[in-house]
Amino acid sequence: MEWLSRMNLLLDHKCHWADDRCMELLSALMERDHLQELDDNDGTNCLFIGSFRSNETNDNLLSHFDKFEQSTSVDVTKIELGGLAKVESNNMVSEVLRLPARLTSPLNELVQRKTTGNPFHIIHFMQSLVKDSILNYSLSDKRWVWDIEAVKSTSIDKTVLELLARKLSQLPGNIVDGLKVLSCLGPKVDDTIMKYLYTSPESRNEFIACLDLAVGENILEKSGDSAYSFVHDMLKQSAYAVMSEEEKGEKHFWIGMHLIANASADTDEFNAIIFSIVDQINAANTYGVTEEASHMNFAELNLKAGKTSIDVSDFQSALSYMKAGVSLLNGWQDGEYYDMSLQLYETAALVSYLNTDIGLMQQYLEILFENAKCFEDRLHGYLVMIQSLLSNSKHVEAMKKILFILQELGESISINATPKEVYIELMSTKALLDTISPADVINGKRMADKGLRWRLRFLQLLNTPLYMLQPHAIHVTACRTVKLSVEHGFCSDSAVGLQIYGFGVLNIQNDVEECLKWNHTALSLVKSLGAKQMIPRVTTNVNILAYWKEPLQAKIESLKENHHELLMVGDLEILPLNAIHCCRQSLLCGRNLQTAQKECAALLHEMHQLRQMNALIGMISNHLSILKLIGSNYVSEEPLFRLLGNSEINSLDELLQFCKSNRLVGPTQQCYFDRLMLAFWSKNYEEAAQYAEKYSECHQTRRFPDLFQTFYQGITAFRLVRLEDDKSREWADVGKNALSKYETWVNYSDWNWENKMLLLEAESHACIGELEIAKSKFQASIGSAQKHRFVHEEGLASELFGMFYDENGNKEEAMQQYSHARSCYQKWGAFALADRLNTAS
Repeated sequence: MEWLSRMNLLLDHKCHWADDRCMELLSALMERDHLQELDDNDGTNCLFIGSFRSNETNDNLLSHFDKFEQSTSVDVTKIELGGLAKVESNNMVSEVLRLPARLTSPLNELVQRKTTGNPFHIIHFMQSLVKDSILNYSLSDKRWVWDIEAVKSTSIDKTVLELLARKLSQLPGNIVDGLKVLSCLGPKVDDTIMKYLYTSPESRNEFIACLDLAVGENILEKSGDSAYSFVHDMLKQSAYAVMSEEEKGEKHFWIGMHLIANASADTDEFNAIIFSIVDQINAANTYGVTEEASHMNFAELNLKAGKTSIDVSDFQSALSYMKAGVSLLNGWQDGEYYDMSLQLYETAALVSYLNTDIGLMQQYLEILFENAKCFEDRLHGYLVMIQSLLSNSKHVEAMKKILFILQELGESISINATPKEVYIELMSTKALLDTISPADVINGKRMADKGLRWRLRFLQLLNTPLYMLQPHAIHVTACRTVKLSVEHGFCSDSAVGLQIYGFGVLNIQNDVEECLKWNHTALSLVKSLGAKQMIPRVTTNVNILAYWKEPLQAKIESLKENHHELLMVGDLEILPLNAIHCCRQSLLCGRNLQTAQKECAALLHEMHQLRQMNALIGMISNHLSILKLIGSNYVSEEPLFRLLGNSEINSLDELLQFCKSNRLVGPTQQCYFDRLMLAFWSKNYEEAAQYAEKYSECHQTRRFPDLFQTFYQGITAFRLVRLEDDKSREWADVGKNALSKYETWVNYSDWNWENKMLLLEAESHACIGELEIAKSKFQASIGSAQKHRFVHEEGLASELFGMFYDENGNKEEAMQQYSHARSCYQKWGAFALADRLNTAS
């Protein structure tokens, strides 16, 4: 049992009471692979045990449980516990009464029927039988005896809540009053709250004495010096149920007002209990027990609680507080309450969007736009509205709205720049940045003008539709952002401009170092500004670019971690890009396909739940590629396409046509890449060549798959040199061009690109008959792929090496290479490729 001594146990036996923040924390521990880190560091094991009542769950709680099941970091075992069977409940009754099971069986029949076998209910039902003298201890018989007819006549519809209520009613009044207060506060209370409710030592000691008496009655349990909780939540419900509706409201109001009165406003201690205060006031308001004259103050408290919830990424609670605040406001208020009305409605619209309640978001925005006094007061609302449009793939409408807003803000920008004009803009921006250093950006002047900051915010928002429709134009907005920042000072949105400028010089000049320099500067900038909302966004771009120098496999975990951080700050604008890249890199880095499929399926369904249609298009295409490589015998593609909510898209062909007809350049290119990749791995080289060309025709800006498109196209070209004599020179040039690029790229990372360069070299030498050199290059490529953990490309190199031997008449060596390739494909999880080799051999 040595493993038991190295076990960390986390137990939550009341998950149905856990709020979103608790469940998010538990999800984060699983998703971010902290458990694996523990195991790697000191051999410690972790066991999570959670229990909940299936009749007290909600959709949010169930969605968290779904995430646990989809996690690749932990094994999940579900255990359903029903009531005790007759034999088991009879054993329980027999043991309690110290009688043989055959004697207690008739009694157990009735007990089991009335309690449905719930152990807690059995205990309290039998206690009630004792108190009613139906179950007694006989001194003469020296055993427990009962009146079976009296047990039968006990009302069948008498619930356990009624039994517990009767138990409470028999307690002294002061204890019951204390339990009522406790039931209003939640499952547990300690001195943090009690000191504000009972400010004098005498009243507090009296309250604690009542709670201690309840501990003696086995109703409460005490932990530490001053923390009390109900032994069972049924007891809490009973204590709450004994109050009338009016008394419940009055009790909640009394608690809330005492907390407000006795905790100093706008202090750390007040902020620490803000949720308790607002929850009590809102509960009182539900029962109609509040003072209307104080509603504006209560609305302001809800606004504060909602914003605090947003700060801790509890968007569901934030929406609840915003709804309550708007209700207390009782319609838009002008005059002294105008600013509060503005903040309530714009924040309510934001959290409605973050909770994917678009209908409610639109209601709040409509009232906001109707009542806002000026254009500037509508900007937060416009921001939410545009983010919603983008999430639903309404790129053209979003772009028109952004351009209108920018014009109103005094910013006129052309999105129809030619490639030459983009180049000129990038070069002039580069010349400007050459006059300053990264330190000047990180520690330099800050942008103070609020109007300019809004211009930068909408310039960055414009990048999302442009990336989908006119990718090259994003460099124009980036350059404009950089120039405004250099002139007027830097802010958090300047960081994104710097990053996209970096992508621009990479795209136009292939200047990797310049690109990386300004991307890392951007990340340092937002950190120096303390812009926690922007840090995950900027980190996304840094992670995406990391393939130039860092091992591809290593960045998967960074992307997954950043995905969680984006969710935590509610950045649904950049979240799809991170999700798409995480799925794409999982496939291309040689990660086990079953693991990649499971992770990508979870992300795919999460994007669907968040209504991020932008992400679904590329992710569905990528997901189907994984399934086809695995060789999964899925019945139909229809369930995946159904996620798009478009009845006209039911196949990859229709998905591609949709992207093309809607001028979605990025998704169109993604679809072509997936077709190229599948054709390449299936050795359909003519088809691969066609899709490689179509992919290039869509090219407007550098993307991560470009490097693999170059690799696939280069290998394809060298294979076609041998197959199409009339085009051999043309194909040779394509292959040489790919090889030339890899000879440059390998200088940035031999880990990522060396094995691919060596394989291109092997094919190049094989084409011109330099067989011995080709052989050594094949062997070197296999060794490099193995060393750098690209098992899929180790298999590819072995398969091509086998084809090389086959073409030169060495069948025995060819079979050995095919066998090794098959083994690699099986390790990768690409059983369709392994089966193809089985058939071929």
